[in-house]
Amino acid sequence: METLITRDDVVLKEIIQGARVLFEKFGLKKTTMEDIAKEVGKGKSTLYYYFPSKYEIFEAVIDQEMSELFSIAQKAVDKAPNAKEKLKAYTKVRLTKLNKLGNLSQVVKNDLLDNMCVVMNVKKRHEMEQMKMIKKIIADGVRQGEFKKIADGDIDILAFLFAATFRGMAMPLCSQTFPDLSQKSDEVVSMMIEGIAKQ
Repeated sequence: METLITRDDVVLKEIIQGARVLFEKFGLKKTTMEDIAKEVGKGKSTLYYYFPSKYEIFEAVIDQEMSELFSIAQKAVDKAPNAKEKLKAYTKVRLTKLNKLGNLSQVVKNDLLDNMCVVMNVKKRHEMEQMKMIKKIIADGVRQGEFKKIADGDIDILAFLFAATFRGMAMPLCSQTFPDLSQKSDEVVSMMIEGIAKQ
């Protein structure tokens, strides 16, 4: 089914993309609604029609980032031939994203830390999708005999633990340099699933 793109969708996308550029360059505190309006070639009244303040735009930018991450992860998982490779693909996408987060400018890291409530609310909305994806990968691996038998409730716990591991890694990246683990995704997955792989 084809999705109909409206003028509102186009304007929202322009505002979010323009704001993202400015937030990355100058940070949330120094970026004004006027700056964003100039960046996207719109009047301030247009911005206020869609967003009450720059903080709602900031939330929309983070929401879009999370949607893009989920979309990239889903495509990588869909291409992988089996459960272990799907977990590796998912892990590589997440570790690459975490590495990118670690390399953000200090201004952007400070914005994320200062607005952690907003960030966490957006992440919560996307977390369920991520956990569903991980749960499906593990359940398929069990069903196909790639992983040992695991009760449904325990699969839920494992999916939660995988998601919590990545969530736990994000916070330190905002405050310090972290090694680039994206090149080590195979080893990371092996460490994480050794306990469920069939011997």
